[in-house]
Amino acid sequence: MAVTVTILCENTVGRAIPAIGEHGFACLVETPQARILLDSGQGLGIERNAQVLDKDLGGLTAAVLSHGHYDHAGGFDQVLRHTGPLDLFAHPAIFAERYSRTAHSLRFIGIPQRRELLETLGARFRFTPEFCEIAPQVFVTGRVERTTDFESGDPNLVVRTATGDFVADPFDDDMALVVRSERGLIVVLGCAHAGMINTLRHIRRQLPGETIHAVLGGTHLGPAGPEQFRRTLEELEVFAIEKIGVSHCTGQTRAAQVRERLGQRFFFASVGAVLEV
Repeated sequence: MAVTVTILCENTVGRAIPAIGEHGFACLVETPQARILLDSGQGLGIERNAQVLDKDLGGLTAAVLSHGHYDHAGGFDQVLRHTGPLDLFAHPAIFAERYSRTAHSLRFIGIPQRRELLETLGARFRFTPEFCEIAPQVFVTGRVERTTDFESGDPNLVVRTATGDFVADPFDDDMALVVRSERGLIVVLGCAHAGMINTLRHIRRQLPGETIHAVLGGTHLGPAGPEQFRRTLEELEVFAIEKIGVSHCTGQTRAAQVRERLGQRFFFASVGAVLEV
């Protein structure tokens, strides 16, 4: 099955095109039977970049939200004005009240639009807490089981509880998109808050015996400590992945280090990057 993945929103623009870079992520996955948008960026570039890259937002068959952060969900109101009624697959925990907390600030980073607004614009939420097929040969992971001992998450990312307290965000809603192609599985990550290796292991358990041809998207290796980064690169070799394209929360420094380690298997998945399988 022919698959094309096009990066529509990312922190940088990788080609000489009049597109917009923003802190966020969105990509379009096209197969012979589906056109699925994963995430929508902040909302600064989704419409412009889709137009520049000649990708019709009105022709989507479905959308997926990888997790409930503004830089992945902020453009869905614009997308829905193009599509009208649209199935939007996500974990039921996406609307948690999320913040970035440091010693000097507390900043809301959850979904900026109310659920009611998105539903008024046509969003038909299809909640997927578990691994499931959402289109022919296209899957979402649902909640990713944590099995590694080195992917501990980001302590600055918190949620407000019903009692008003703040606790570390468990990111139960963090999930990835998986496409089965003729060369193996293609895994598209939003931010991999559950851990990149946790996510790949989870997919292997759900689709045993299948090879992973490519992984692309946000890896959340930017804020990872040296030990987590080292272990992640070691574990990646176990999967024998042929193509790895990093985006967004990987960060420029970590991206360069990944490129140094992986050589020709690496590509930078910035706005305009295309993977064709």
